[in-house]
Amino acid sequence: MKKVGLRLRARLARGAAALLAASAVALAVGGCSMLGLSGEKAKWSQVTFTASDDVNNNSPVAVDVVLVSDAAMLARLAEMPASKWFTARDDLVKTYPKNLRYRSWEIVPGLHLDVSGDAFAGSRVAGAFVFANYQDPGAHRARIEHFSGHMVVQLDSNNLTVVDSK
Repeated sequence: MKKVGLRLRARLARGAAALLAASAVALAVGGCSMLGLSGEKAKWSQVTFTASDDVNNNSPVAVDVVLVSDAAMLARLAEMPASKWFTARDDLVKTYPKNLRYRSWEIVPGLHLDVSGDAFAGSRVAGAFVFANYQDPGAHRARIEHFSGHMVVQLDSNNLTVVDSK
């Protein structure tokens, strides 16, 4: 009877140890997202801005590439038109400095500008957008879907598109 009790205790101890190890692995994996390690890093090799000759009614257009590290902020920006982004940008970055970072350019008609992907290096992001401050009303916002390879931002007369290639 004592041998059976000892075997049962040993089996229970092994089971408890396995459960503890599995719990530790689950916490470690889940802990990555709690520590802000979710998302991915922007690893573009190059970002190219190409403007048509008649972009923005033949006028320069401000363009921001915005990297967002917070899912709630990402959802907020997904609904925001470019005109509101450019009006609220400084306040948003001051209020949420860990959730937003951006790079800005002023793109003139006919410009072709290549930017090194290193300009976007940094912490992981939940998502990203390109905003273009066109004179005419509209969303003028494009969500960036891929964070590696070569990204091209095409600025047409009154619209922008983002194309990426591996």
